[in-house]
Amino acid sequence: MKLAAAIGNYVKFKRALGMHLRSEGALLIRFSKVMGAIDISDVNPDAVRSFIVGKGPVTASCRQHFSVLNSFYRYALSRGFAKTSPLPRTLPKIPPSGPPYIYTSRDLQRLLAATASLQTRKAPWRGQAFRTLLLLLYGTGLRIGEALALTLRDVDLVNQVITVRNAKFFKERLVPCGPKLNAELADYATFRRRRQRLPAGEGSSFFANSLGTRWDLAATQKFFRQVCLRAGVVRDGGPRRQPRLHDLRPHNIASRRGIEKARMYNDCCRQLS
Repeated sequence: MKLAAAIGNYVKFKRALGMHLRSEGALLIRFSKVMGAIDISDVNPDAVRSFIVGKGPVTASCRQHFSVLNSFYRYALSRGFAKTSPLPRTLPKIPPSGPPYIYTSRDLQRLLAATASLQTRKAPWRGQAFRTLLLLLYGTGLRIGEALALTLRDVDLVNQVITVRNAKFFKERLVPCGPKLNAELADYATFRRRRQRLPAGEGSSFFANSLGTRWDLAATQKFFRQVCLRAGVVRDGGPRRQPRLHDLRPHNIASRRGIEKARMYNDCCRQLS
């Protein structure tokens, strides 16, 4: 059986079980293209290892690639599509991930002000849209994927509540938002988003490009990097240790408060010594 056909069967099987398999499916399609139009039995183990490890520094994506391919080959072996698995038995040691960036109030102010730099003649709405996205992430704790998946119908401005559909573990939950954040969302939705294209009516993406379709995650992360550089919100350690969108989630507020308490404690100790 061709590798591409086996991957297609696997994706259909998983989605029939209720799984979305968006990122995993895209990864498997990329794997098939890299391996070429070959039979699943002809996949070269060295090529598989190169695909998993990549060309740059070893990151956590190495483990993710291995996990996705391992699940696929377990399926292929159980169905008789493949006789052996070409996956490597060991992986390079993955360095520990860096600590989250703790945003100060001043950092947030600079980031919000710097979103205006994203506006262009072709996308005059992008600055306010990205500002709204940052406020939403910081004020509600939504994951970036959940925020980008929101539709106009999901954001209930009357009752000040957001419906997150197909969240982690395929659950649905309601997320309340305060009056100030709700006012920001209403201003963006009324004077920006609803004046753009709405290809699916109220089911259209809340954060959308000029065609009315949802923002791409890679493009969103690129915009965030531009905003961080403009705002001067950076830290040492190279590109892989820079502030992330994920670091905006409220659990980092608790971390920030813990750091502030530790500093206060140290100051008191110095004064008493």
